Amino acid sequence: MRFAFTLVELIFVIVIIGILSAVAIPKFANLTDNSKSASELATASSVQSALDAVHGEWITNTCTFDWGNGQNTGNAGQALNASGYPTAAQLGNAANPFTNLLKNSENGDWSRDDSTTPPRYYGSATRTDGKGAKDRNIAHKPEGNDYWEYNETAGTFKLIEP
Repeated sequence: MRFAFTLVELIFVIVIIGILSAVAIPKFANLTDNSKSASELATASSVQSALDAVHGEWITNTCTFDWGNGQNTGNAGQALNASGYPTAAQLGNAANPFTNLLKNSENGDWSRDDSTTPPRYYGSATRTDGKGAKDRNIAHKPEGNDYWEYNETAGTFKLIEP
């Protein structure tokens, strides 16, 4: 009757666990950066969709209408520009840049830098405080040295990768 493992069996199990961890750990090393980039891309896509919806409503309407998060084209300061898009100032404020555009305006990971023209937008992956994603130079993925830019005339919200 056998009640214990032999030393060879224990070493064999330890070696297998070591090999599995050597393969698995590199796979999870960039998991946080990838999730930040995915989250930022999803929010940027929502912003672009909201801009397109506002513009589409502007094209089809001949009177005042509600847009974004409780904005109305008939109210002073809430009217759209000559191209039918909101201005950067109308999107929100520096602390919460999309408060007027998106219904769920809890975008605490996003900020706007008004010291540049046009203003630059930063999300969870492109943050400038050192907590963003590492700059791995992957095209079309937001990373540490990148930022977002809103073109008020064309209505585009795009990633700038310097």
